Amino acid sequence: MKKLFTLAVIAIMNFPLLHAQSVRINKADGTSLSFKASEIRNIEYLPATETADTTVLHRFTGYITVSSKQFTDTYFGDSARIEVLEVNKKYFCRFHDGLWGDGEFEVTMNKGAVSGTGRMKLTRQGKTGEYDASLEGAMTAFSISIPEVMGGTVIKWTYGEVPPALKASGTYAGSNSMVIGGIMGPYEDADCKYTITANADGTVNLTAGEEQYGNTPMGDIVLGGYTVSNIAYDAETKTFGRKYGSDGLQVHFKCISNGEVTKESDYAFQPDSKVVISMEEEGKIKIVNSFTIGKMPFGIVATFQGNKK
Repeated sequence: MKKLFTLAVIAIMNFPLLHAQSVRINKADGTSLSFKASEIRNIEYLPATETADTTVLHRFTGYITVSSKQFTDTYFGDSARIEVLEVNKKYFCRFHDGLWGDGEFEVTMNKGAVSGTGRMKLTRQGKTGEYDASLEGAMTAFSISIPEVMGGTVIKWTYGEVPPALKASGTYAGSNSMVIGGIMGPYEDADCKYTITANADGTVNLTAGEEQYGNTPMGDIVLGGYTVSNIAYDAETKTFGRKYGSDGLQVHFKCISNGEVTKESDYAFQPDSKVVISMEEEGKIKIVNSFTIGKMPFGIVATFQGNKK
């Protein structure tokens, strides 16, 4: 369209017989402007806006944890990106995460500290909205607070390698296979859940939900939930492991045969009880729990394999 208009103007300007003609410009708002061809010297196309004086100062990728009134600090991956820009002598920080959306903040920076306010654009339950937010912390580790989301949501962004405990944290669903005395079984519960929480010292806590195993020599077995705390990470084997039998933990044990409860009581884990947690490919986990409870003459090995929910 621009070329046609330019050619028309060139034609008007270069043919004397056309100098008496007029040019009409019809605008989008319905109005129009008319000129004689002889009144037009040249036509210039101007940019819609001026180009801001923008300098990208930093680009980083880091990991995030998120907390709200609905859940505590939860790890959400290590691909959140930030950009720090200087635009016409003002500073801005842009945030992007595939799950937790996009934000832009006008910030002040002082000796590695950064703070400011802006807006976050999030998609929640299929609906996209923009929310007031604030940013504060160090340039390599800051928090974004969004008061209007889930009763108050805080996104903590950190530059650096993800601690193993944090990377392992989450809830896992899968199946648990149990072998009794090394020869009986395996017996399987195909719908098990385990939750791992990270501690500040790099250890993790492991919480097992109720498990049910059918058709064992003792009948159907129900094991209640329990939590093993402070399981340490071994950098050499890249596993978490701990003997927990001396912690005083107990598990509720119930046997059902022909529809009747034949045994039900709380039993203590014996000193040789041990758990090993292996992080496999992204989002997958293997938990091997070797334990003896009460005065049972044989040990039990339960192997859980699952995926992060």
